[in-house]
Amino acid sequence: MAGTTQTTDAANERQRAREQRGIRSNQRVRAENTRLPSPPRQRRPALAALAVLLIVGGAAVAALLAMRVDERTPVLVVTQPVAAGERIPAEAIGTTQVAAEDTRLIPESQLDVVTSRYARVSLAEGQLLDTTMLSQETPLSSGQTAVGAFLAQSFLPAGGLQAGDIVDLVSIVTGEGETVVEGARVASARAAAGADETGGGTGSLVTLLVDRGDAATVGGLAATNQLVVTLVERGVPFESEED
Repeated sequence: MAGTTQTTDAANERQRAREQRGIRSNQRVRAENTRLPSPPRQRRPALAALAVLLIVGGAAVAALLAMRVDERTPVLVVTQPVAAGERIPAEAIGTTQVAAEDTRLIPESQLDVVTSRYARVSLAEGQLLDTTMLSQETPLSSGQTAVGAFLAQSFLPAGGLQAGDIVDLVSIVTGEGETVVEGARVASARAAAGADETGGGTGSLVTLLVDRGDAATVGGLAATNQLVVTLVERGVPFESEED
């Protein structure tokens, strides 16, 4: 009986051992099935680096643009034409915002100074004012006046005119040239498109400094396309005389 009991106990032990191994095996399987998958490898580090560079670059460009906007300052601009030699009226000057890299541009704070100055050359609407356009004293001599005129190209010297030139003014009313003013001075001249009565093409807008007594004659001849300008000598612009 003792031998049989021992045999049964041994068999029972082996049975329990097998059951324990089976339980542990099932636990391992369940643990493996519930384990979270490992994160995928980063296979494209170059793309990630490029994305970072784009973000940083975009931020830098935005910051630069913001800085440029902050650098814009108010400067003076011509809002209506001013003739050469004329004292600059306050109503002819306004302000606009620019990136004022040109140190000759005149800031808004100098408006009172500008309105005490004279125009060295004719000023057109929309021009930014700079220091070369102004004079403390009028370029007009005593008894002189500035006359503006549009002159067809055929009534000008072949090389055109420039500020400071000395010219003679010739009337062609009778068909024969007659000098009406000698030694007039050109205050300003700039190319302009236009047409004369004979179908002429381009020409120039010219401001002439003449004696007050000749102003009406010169203005009338210019208005009726009967004024010819002949160059006597190349002169020096007003701004160069005072530099």
